Amino acid sequence: MDFSNSTQSKATGPANDTSEVQRPVIGNKAAKTRADMRAQARAPQNRVNRKALGHILQSVDIFVTLILAAAGSYALSGGQVADVAAGELLPVLIFAVLAPVTMMMLRLYKVEPREMAAFRMMRAFIATGLAGSAAIGLAMLTAPRATDLVAMFAVTAVGALTLLHVIYAGFIAHWAKAGRLARNVVLVGATPNARKLIKANAGSGTVNVVGIFDDRKSRSPSALGGAPYLGDTNDLLSWPLLHEVDRIILTVTPKAEQRVQMLLAKLRTLPHSVCLLLDLDQFDPAATSLDDIVGVQAARMSGEEEKFGHLLAKRLQDMVIGSVMFVAALPVMALIALAVKLTSPGPVLFRQVREGFNGRPIEVLKFRTMRHDPKSTVGPVRQVERDDPRVTAVGKFLRLSSLDELPQLWNVLTGEMSLVGPRPHAPSMRTGGAETASLVSEYAHRHRVKPGLTGWAQVNGSRGPLHTPEAARERIRWDLAYIAKSNFWFDLWIMIRTLPALMGDKINIR
Repeated sequence: MDFSNSTQSKATGPANDTSEVQRPVIGNKAAKTRADMRAQARAPQNRVNRKALGHILQSVDIFVTLILAAAGSYALSGGQVADVAAGELLPVLIFAVLAPVTMMMLRLYKVEPREMAAFRMMRAFIATGLAGSAAIGLAMLTAPRATDLVAMFAVTAVGALTLLHVIYAGFIAHWAKAGRLARNVVLVGATPNARKLIKANAGSGTVNVVGIFDDRKSRSPSALGGAPYLGDTNDLLSWPLLHEVDRIILTVTPKAEQRVQMLLAKLRTLPHSVCLLLDLDQFDPAATSLDDIVGVQAARMSGEEEKFGHLLAKRLQDMVIGSVMFVAALPVMALIALAVKLTSPGPVLFRQVREGFNGRPIEVLKFRTMRHDPKSTVGPVRQVERDDPRVTAVGKFLRLSSLDELPQLWNVLTGEMSLVGPRPHAPSMRTGGAETASLVSEYAHRHRVKPGLTGWAQVNGSRGPLHTPEAARERIRWDLAYIAKSNFWFDLWIMIRTLPALMGDKINIR
């Protein structure tokens, strides 16, 4: 739910005043109401990544341009492309090169939800028209007799590419209206800047302000600029909806250095990108959206900007190698499923909720290695111990060989996991009687990437249950080291090292 478009009242006073005047209420009632508001808050799901969408549109344009160039070359040569002089085909090749370049220069691949379709069509026409004009001009010099044919090709290609961008604009407008292009953000600090930003975002649909958190605002539940006050930063850290948030924006003035440092110390434990908004003394809310402000006038204090090229390469790696591995493993998985079914009552597969990217809950698949207990999915997860009586005879072999993890190849193919990354941990997992997340301040940073079937920690000996704080800290250290230098070739190296590391491990409990 985007609260930024709600009707605002005319309340005045300190920055922390509510937009809707409310009488003070009893503290317990206020806390309960804030808890209810946090539970009822909603953020758009199934959203479209604007940066990825821009790259996809560019790829489609390049593909279509190449198809048009191939068709144009065929038409110019009468079907005998190899027999035609290079000078006659050169204008078509120049168009194929210039059209994508000019469209990129005119920023046609930056997806703007507020942009009018007519403006996109005009820019597409100008960009392709320049490429078409260059092709016709070159044809006059290198192939005068084919100028008419080149002109016909240029007009057709310009019209086709312009029409394509009209279609793009229709999809973008539809997704924008549905809220699928909006970034989900929360604001930390019920300040004048927060009110300005919410006003700037009103009606734009580019950012969804899910709510506001502020440590200093504890008198009563309220709203600021139409966005609900959901509690303090401790409430934010434990908020179940946090995994749906893309960015956390500090709206506290940078001049309040001590308060900013205190808030950053808390927020840096999260895997989310955290931005400190710079003071906004002069800007026009009617012409500027929150998305514009966050992109230009905010300093990144924590988190990393996603790199589309790396994400694409990693996903392709997962799909190609994961598909081959899944097909090759099918006979083995069929035999394992039969063995599990025949040796102990209960389901073949064990499904457990684990923490995925950004802490989102995912259902991870494994072959069942323990005696079936319906209550095992309720409450904190009890980790496996040496000679654990819950483990079956077949389960012990599966754990020692790590064959129980094979069904997670399906999680990889569905995009919930990756072949390489930090191993997925269960929510509220405990180490030595304490919640693991409380033992290591950087614990949540491992959620900045998708969890993996194998990882840098595992090939370096940190695998299986964590029974001591030292083991937990070592695991996180390896996970963060992987995230810092993750790339295509490093992932391949980890995959190659995985089997020898597993076969040589006689120490870890599995």
